[in-house]
Amino acid sequence: MKILQFVIPKKNYSLCLVNPREHDLFNLYIKYSGFSTENKIQINYEPTSMMTDILYGESYAILEENHDWDVDTTFYYETLYVSNDGIVLQKFYRNELKNVRTLHAHPLFTTPIWEIEETYYELIDPEDIIRIVFKDIYAKEAPADSSIYRELISKSELFEPFFEDLYTEMGRFHRGDKCYSREKWDFAELLQANYHVQFVQSEGSDIILSNCSGLMKTLKLSKQQMAEYFIKFLK
Repeated sequence: MKILQFVIPKKNYSLCLVNPREHDLFNLYIKYSGFSTENKIQINYEPTSMMTDILYGESYAILEENHDWDVDTTFYYETLYVSNDGIVLQKFYRNELKNVRTLHAHPLFTTPIWEIEETYYELIDPEDIIRIVFKDIYAKEAPADSSIYRELISKSELFEPFFEDLYTEMGRFHRGDKCYSREKWDFAELLQANYHVQFVQSEGSDIILSNCSGLMKTLKLSKQQMAEYFIKFLK
């Protein structure tokens, strides 16, 4: 079963993003754009970008009430999100109505829908994101000289807001509203007790623990998973 589906219900022609699986998905970044052709003149639509923290399992979100679905329209869709398996990038393409699939039955809809064709799927290992952050653990933004970072950006512009939000989240644990969070100190205690990592009381130690906490929050990692990455890359 596919993870996410872009669909257009034929009842009201809205644009919906469907999560047919039981598991929730997190930190979803969505972008779509298109154009129409009238009398051989191409009219471009303004790109639409949005983000939502969660899309519950076996549910869908209405992205647009009245989506341009006419036979002379072409659209490109992308979504980037965090799943139980890692970070997922999916791309979709609708060439007028030539490549949509009509589904007459779907567990979440009572009327037929058009399913938009998926053209690209990639599962990104959380380790790639962690390696980018750990390349310069004290940096306040993603390192532009990281080859992994540049490769991800070349795959999708959605990685730009993803990393901006990731670094914002890590900053919240350092000097923001989460600086006294219990999560950060629980992680430090785990490293000290189970991995014999010793921290000195310093801003550098706090930055490291804050970044690890932000990574756990964004990538939905357990303390044990984050500890293994810490030992692999930082100890």
